[in-house]
Amino acid sequence: MRILLVVPLFAFVWGGALRADDPNPGRNRVATARNLPATWDVASGEGVLWSAELGTVTYGGPTIAGDLIVVGTNNERPRDPAVAGDRGVVMAFDRRDGSFRWQITHEKLEAGDANDWPLQGVCSTPSFDGERLYYVSNRGEVVAANLDGSVDWSFDMVSEWGVFPKHMAASTPLAVGDLVFVSTSNGVTDDGRVPAPEAPSFAAFERATGRPVWRDGSPGAALVDGQWGSPSYGRADGRNQVVFPGGDGWLYGFEPETGRALWRFDGNSALAADELDRSESRHVFVATPVLYEGTVYIAAGRDPEASLRAGVIWAVGAGGSDDVTSTGVRWRFEDPDLGRAIATVAVDGGIVYTADLNGFLLALDAGSGEKLWVYDALAPFWSSPLVADGKVYAADTEGDVAVLRHGRTLEVLAEIAMPRAVYTSPSTDGSVVYLATSETLYALVAPASGGGADG
Repeated sequence: MRILLVVPLFAFVWGGALRADDPNPGRNRVATARNLPATWDVASGEGVLWSAELGTVTYGGPTIAGDLIVVGTNNERPRDPAVAGDRGVVMAFDRRDGSFRWQITHEKLEAGDANDWPLQGVCSTPSFDGERLYYVSNRGEVVAANLDGSVDWSFDMVSEWGVFPKHMAASTPLAVGDLVFVSTSNGVTDDGRVPAPEAPSFAAFERATGRPVWRDGSPGAALVDGQWGSPSYGRADGRNQVVFPGGDGWLYGFEPETGRALWRFDGNSALAADELDRSESRHVFVATPVLYEGTVYIAAGRDPEASLRAGVIWAVGAGGSDDVTSTGVRWRFEDPDLGRAIATVAVDGGIVYTADLNGFLLALDAGSGEKLWVYDALAPFWSSPLVADGKVYAADTEGDVAVLRHGRTLEVLAEIAMPRAVYTSPSTDGSVVYLATSETLYALVAPASGGGADG
């Protein structure tokens, strides 16, 4: 169900080469870095360049935006006494010393926990295109913000399109060329009903103005869960494409300029017939797909409150047309060690790193899907692994961070206990690791570096 909206033609003039303003349009969590810390100690301050107080629940970020680090959190520790009560908050801090710069706050939706769960704050991880920040507020608004904290434009997907977020809206927008791509978070009720089957699930906006360009509601009444995943972008078989994860367990590839459907893939195709008949057995895609060298890598998952059944990792070719369920599979991985997942994978050096809700971090061969090793964190992973400087950083919901050697053999460099749970994914500017627990943002450096973010 695709709706193309009338926009000026110049919005669709794209060069033949991939021109991505987001520094990582394929969403692969691999960074070029040097001399990153293998260990640190929050209690003593060793390896901690600075820290900054957040709210009490933090799901969004940390995102590097020029001289800022930006995080989505709640308002339980108000920075502005005049702005009190439960709100969604986006906070910005100075990247060099952690000083508070500004915040944007959003009131809660009147629908309450059905669409905007109390105290969860802004759950979207902001993205940055070199000019603006883009995020989805707790109210289901796509927001474009300037680096001074002013809002350039916003679009309310709940009031304008009737989107029904399940408990929360959470998608990381993606800016490429003249467009911003967003998952709307349209979902189901707690009893599995689809209140808004006609509402779009995937959308593209004009980056300069926020005007909708196209929207697509392909999952429709087939939604199984919420849709909190985010799009990725890349090139396969000579064509640019944007890939969305669906709350019906399908992956969807679209022509970026028009929203024309290119291909789709059924992530539940490996389930037995009796499993397909049971809603709790069906997978959806909460994780963000990684489009890397023509292949989409993604883990299947569900709402973390759902049953922790066995999961599956897919590697799907992005060059087909129409339904590629039977033709596009490069490999799939299923194993007793693997549970459902909401974390985005990282692909580097022929290895796929994936973390699940059972608390396992697995390394798989990117070409075959063969299991190389398993690390047991003993606590669920909501955070996605980061590969940088020959290391793999993986943080769990007990607040433990594993630092592992990047490679085909398991080597644990350090296991570090943080004071609070970690739900966000670590990021790096190349010399500093930024890590947000539920309550505090940390800038972490190798002891010998003395600290200092690259300009």
